[in-house]
This record gives sequence, structure tokens and C-alpha cells, in this order.
Amino acid sequence: MGFLLGYCEECRDDVEFTIVNAQIEGTLKGEKFSYLGKVARCIDCNTEIYVKEIMDHNLKMLYDEYREKHGIVSLETISKIPKKYAIGKRSLSLLLGWAEQTFSRYCDGDVPTKQYSKILQKIYDDPKYYEELLVENRKNLKTDASYMKSKKAVDINANIK
Repeated sequence: MGFLLGYCEECRDDVEFTIVNAQIEGTLKGEKFSYLGKVARCIDCNTEIYVKEIMDHNLKMLYDEYREKHGIVSLETISKIPKKYAIGKRSLSLLLGWAEQTFSRYCDGDVPTKQYSKILQKIYDDPKYYEELLVENRKNLKTDASYMKSKKAVDINANIK
């Protein structure tokens, strides 16, 4: 990996650093997890330095470990749902009878409850289930255009003709 620039508190200067893989311990919701993350190290003194992007990456890895252990739908799966069904994040929340920002928060990395996780996984896996929700909860959507666009995507995904 190439050299990058960050602030080293030990050297008290902006320094080049390297990124190395490391086994990291973290706690989430009172549980301890061990996962493969990344650490930035000053090339001059080898001190670990803070780099926001690396901390964000490690936090995502911690959340991924939590999701896997507890059978929670992955962030990657959550992120694919709006595209798969041609529906906006807010519209999907409304369709499901959730608060308008709920699905957006999940796309940003918040961990859904077990109940919401099961719904999201089933929506992703089963276009017919999503179609049932779409038809049943059509009134929750703000426009007919949202419904029609998503219905068309469902038909394509489910091969319904």
C-alpha cells in the first residue's frame, strides 16, 4: 500500500503512514467481538495514528461481526433493496409502515432490530413477498408513480408476466 499523510501525536507533525491489517477487539451492545480491521501507523515512529476513514472501516467491520453473530441482514443486502425494486428509501419506509427515515438509517449503517431484519431479508430474497407488501400498502406511498415504478421492477424480478 502507498504512503498517506496524517497527524502523529508522538512526532507532533503531519507524517506519512502505512495501513496494516490487525486483529482488533471491540465492544458493541455490551458484547465483545474480535475482527480483522486496519491500523494506521506513523512511518517514522510506528505509533498508531487516528485516521477517520480507517476508524469508519473498523466500525463497519465491528457492526458486520455483530450482524453475523445475531443473524441480522447485511448492510450490503439492505443497500441493494431500493435499486432492486426501484423505490426510494423514504418510500420504502412508508410502504412498510415505518417512520420515514428508518430505512435510510439502516442504509447508513444502523443495525435493524431482529424483526425488521427478517422483513428486509425476506423482501430481498422473495420478490413475491415484496409484491404482496407493495399491493397491500399501496396507500402508504405518496404517489401512484412510485407504486407503478416499483411494481414494474417487481414484475421483472419475479418474472411475472
